[in-house]
Amino acid sequence: MRAANRIEVLDYLRGFFIVIIIADHLWRWPNIFQVISGRGELWVSAAEGFVIISGLLVGYIRGRKNLKKPLSEVTKKLIGRGLLLYVWALITSLLLVAASWTLNFQGSIAYIPYDRFDWAGVIEGMIRLEYTHLLTYFLYLYAIFLVLSPIVIVLLRRQLAWLAALLSLLGWWIGYSQGIEWMQWQILFYIPAIAGFYLEQIIDIVQRLPRILIVLFLGFAFASILWSAVIVLPTEPGSYLSPIFGREPVTLARIGLAYVWFVAFIWLFQQLLPWLKRWFGWLLEPFGTRSLTAYIVHSLPLMLVPLLIPPTSSWILNSLIAIGCVLVTWAIIMIPGINRFIPR
Repeated sequence: MRAANRIEVLDYLRGFFIVIIIADHLWRWPNIFQVISGRGELWVSAAEGFVIISGLLVGYIRGRKNLKKPLSEVTKKLIGRGLLLYVWALITSLLLVAASWTLNFQGSIAYIPYDRFDWAGVIEGMIRLEYTHLLTYFLYLYAIFLVLSPIVIVLLRRQLAWLAALLSLLGWWIGYSQGIEWMQWQILFYIPAIAGFYLEQIIDIVQRLPRILIVLFLGFAFASILWSAVIVLPTEPGSYLSPIFGREPVTLARIGLAYVWFVAFIWLFQQLLPWLKRWFGWLLEPFGTRSLTAYIVHSLPLMLVPLLIPPTSSWILNSLIAIGCVLVTWAIIMIPGINRFIPR
């Protein structure tokens, strides 16, 4: 298996996660996507997968592939990218808050923990990294992770991967005990970054494993996905809370299962890649290669839906609305020259 193919698989999987994130953020249930995403309430969601891929690619590209480049150059790129995304997190959050307050949006998508038109509170909260709008939350996380990534790159270059992993685990524990959300999520970024640095070696090891171990691993992964769906889907949307695989705070059980499911999806997408390229390449590849663009602009159709279409319990109509939001997002990112203004 060539490296290019592995990256291509990651692009398609990341594109798939973007589709699921759009449908979950729309929050119009029931619809066809809930069969795949579990409404974002399964023991692991697409959000964890999206963070894992981002960390993996930072470790693989900025760590391993840029190993011969000066550390100062790599650091400059990572911090510059992080600051750019932080600026975009501020811009998009301000626009979304303004739209929510002006147009009187309802529901979880419109939740803002400040009094209406308390702009001073909102701006202060964003600057202090205490608030960002739900629809652009990943930009806030990714910005922090990228700015801190040079520390991990330094440790990896010095063959101190064990120390990077230990610091990440310690950071999770501090975040878990103190209720600091980004510190809980960072373990889903930096552990994959370490794996990305050693990706070639990891793949060689996996390819030498006995087939029975791989079968048992995949069997456990897909069985746990199915069992999670069996438990979650019959419940009312927004009502299920797992005592073990919790997201607020992020438990170690959820983190471990996220890695298991992610590896299983990598295997599945590798098997399906020719079919995916033929039938869904037009959608998944742009979403995967321009994932941040898609993530930034997906809020536009999601904000328009409450203004144009009242809530409905129709499975068919909700499915069409979700598909429409995906297609509108796709159409926006395909606009020529859009990445001159919005990061990829």
